[in-house]
Amino acid sequence: MPDSALIAKVAEPAEDQATSQSRLSRADWLSAAIELLIDEGIDAVRITRLADNLSVSRGSFYWHFKDRDDLLAGLMGFWREKNTAAVVKAVEGAPSLEEGILALFDAWTDPEHFDPRLDLAVRDWARRSEDVRAALEQADADRVRAIARLYSQFGFEGTAAFIRARVIYFAQVGYYALGIEEPMTERVGYLEAYYESFTGRQIDGATADAYRKRHLEGGFEEK
Repeated sequence: MPDSALIAKVAEPAEDQATSQSRLSRADWLSAAIELLIDEGIDAVRITRLADNLSVSRGSFYWHFKDRDDLLAGLMGFWREKNTAAVVKAVEGAPSLEEGILALFDAWTDPEHFDPRLDLAVRDWARRSEDVRAALEQADADRVRAIARLYSQFGFEGTAAFIRARVIYFAQVGYYALGIEEPMTERVGYLEAYYESFTGRQIDGATADAYRKRHLEGGFEEK
């Protein structure tokens, strides 16, 4: 789902607070707040700053939100709906371990599915808010649990499934946190080695080649 549609979905429950007197929607305010959170951090997400960026008065904010806390709740809702859902949906119902792991790689390499900048911004925010920290810990646990179910479905039991899920998830979080930049050609060049490291198994050669070809022929932009 494109971000604009997801923002509208997250904003929708309170949309009836608005009236025709406001030219902006709740989704417009939320979208502007998401940009500020990612670019400058949670301290920048202030009503006056948002109003200035949107070229409207502070008063128009209150057609759509009760207060700043209401806006911040919307930010958290968007983050959960986008990033945690991306991980869970990637591995749910996978017909094989290969397809599940590759779908997970797809989610992590396409910002339309998982936005690492948003995740890092929320992690920074969590250092200042106990409530956000608790939500982040829950999200991390939910993501790891979903990946562990994938491993369990295809022959890994109990602790082995859980630890492998942690390893692949923590490795990806670390990749983002370290700000590693490499072209997609290099990243998919390591596909077989990554897959074996994360699963202890070898990926089918034809499957690896097809995945690599899809990414290198316009599947995603290089990162």
